[in-house]
Parts: sequence; C-alpha cells; structure tokens
Amino acid sequence: MASPTQTPGPGEVRAGHWWKEEDRVRDYVAKNDEAAGEISDIFRLVTSVLPFEKEAPLRVLDIGSGHGVFAAAVLDAFPSATAIGLDVSAAMMEEGRERMARFGDRFRYHDGDFADGSLPAGLAGPFDLTVSSRAIHHITPDAKRRLFADVYQRTASGGCFFDLDNMRPRDAFLAGLYRQVPDAGSAPRAARPEGEPTTPSREHPDPVDEQLTSLREAGFAHVDIFWKRLGRSVIAGFKEP
Repeated sequence: MASPTQTPGPGEVRAGHWWKEEDRVRDYVAKNDEAAGEISDIFRLVTSVLPFEKEAPLRVLDIGSGHGVFAAAVLDAFPSATAIGLDVSAAMMEEGRERMARFGDRFRYHDGDFADGSLPAGLAGPFDLTVSSRAIHHITPDAKRRLFADVYQRTASGGCFFDLDNMRPRDAFLAGLYRQVPDAGSAPRAARPEGEPTTPSREHPDPVDEQLTSLREAGFAHVDIFWKRLGRSVIAGFKEP
C-alpha cells in the first residue's frame, strides 16, 4: 500500500510523498513481510468468496497497490486474471515490479493517485474486481464516498469491490480497548492523557458502518463485512449482474 497525494497544509509533507522515500518503503516492506502469514490468510478468505469461476479472465484493479501483495493473491488464485496496480510511489513500484515479475504481462502499474476520491481518467475499465489494502484510510470521508461511487461506476455487471483497511471504532471507550492489543511487531500504544488536544491527522480510518453505508449509497446491491480484527476490517460491495 502507498497512500495518495493530497494538498498539504503549512509545514506538511504531501501525503503519499513519504512513500517515495526509499528507507521508508524498505522498512514498510520488511514489516509487511513479517506479517505475511496473517495477511495471506485474509487474502485467501477474500479469494475464496469471490463470485467468479476459477479460469475467468478477470480484469482487476488494485488501488494503492504498493508492492502488489493483494493483486498477487488474486492473480495466484485466478490464473487467467490480469491486474493493474494504481500507485504514486516510484520506490514502491520498483519493489513491486521485482516481486510481480513472475506474472509477466498479467500485471502492470498505473502511476497516479486518488486523493480527491476520483480514479485517474486513464484507467480503462470496467473492472470485474477492484481491491485495496490499507490505502483508502488516507483520504477523507467525503473523498471515500466519491471514490466508492467511482469504483461502482467502473465495476462490470456482477463485479465487486473488496477493501482491507484500518477502520476505527465509533467511540473512545472501544478505542481504549483496542489500544490494549498492539499490532503484531508493534510496541503498545500509550493512552492519550485526558484533556490532551488532538492534532489534525493525515489518516481517516472511518468506522465500518459508515463505510458500509457509503458503499450502499454508491450503488452496490450487496454489502457486508467479511473479516475484522480490532481496528482492521475487510468490507465488500457486489454489483448486480
């Protein structure tokens, strides 16, 4: 995953541009590799519920593809599928091209972002399947709604959209419980002292139910949550044939 570009405020780094730093990318990829077992289990769950025949020539879009792990899982499960990885980080795509080389011309990158909630005009659809892994939480709720609507418009009849992402709980009580269980390989996070002001965040891990509502409003006929572990979830929407 690599986050999209956004218009920075005073003193801010453009969101997504930190993924252009080679050291940051190298650290992220290493941590992702350490958690590969759990992530692979999630991807296997997703590919097992996709409503497609094994040999279907699926057209796949991976939003915020990073080094291609979600796209790779789909291409492994559906040997006749082809995929486009949308990303903005040259360093991520360089890593991804090495890892995805085994798929030959079944995978290619599209250099672009989705910060404003719109997919690049140059992405030719429609797509049978759109996926995303830990990327969309970088954009605002309004941008998510626009993105979900754009994804729906570019989804073929009978197609679907799966998003694995960070999604916060609705209230501070639940957030406190979540903080007691750190992500694998991460140090425990300290609770914020009462009264301490919060600072504007570049991340917007909106609650699951709000995002499911946005998928319905976008037009997806069948919407559900397929996996959840604390603040990380897999949600999906299916378009009628």
